[in-house]
Amino acid sequence: MPINFKHELLKQRREHLELSRLDVVKRLYELSCDITEDTIRFWEEGTTCPDADRLPALATVLKCKVYEFYS
Repeated sequence: MPINFKHELLKQRREHLELSRLDVVKRLYELSCDITEDTIRFWEEGTTCPDADRLPALATVLKCKVYEFYS
């Protein structure tokens, strides 16, 4: 069974925390993860997936565990 990134979870968590994409970008930047709002949009749409080295920071910002992004 392939491991798939749950891109829809990213948007659900962001909206649950009442964060805009810009809020996520700013918080990730504080954690030394420099990305753009378009990158967040691509991740949420499933166009691209975050690199593994960005997942811990993303999970921190979205208050979840890295493994929750995968099935």
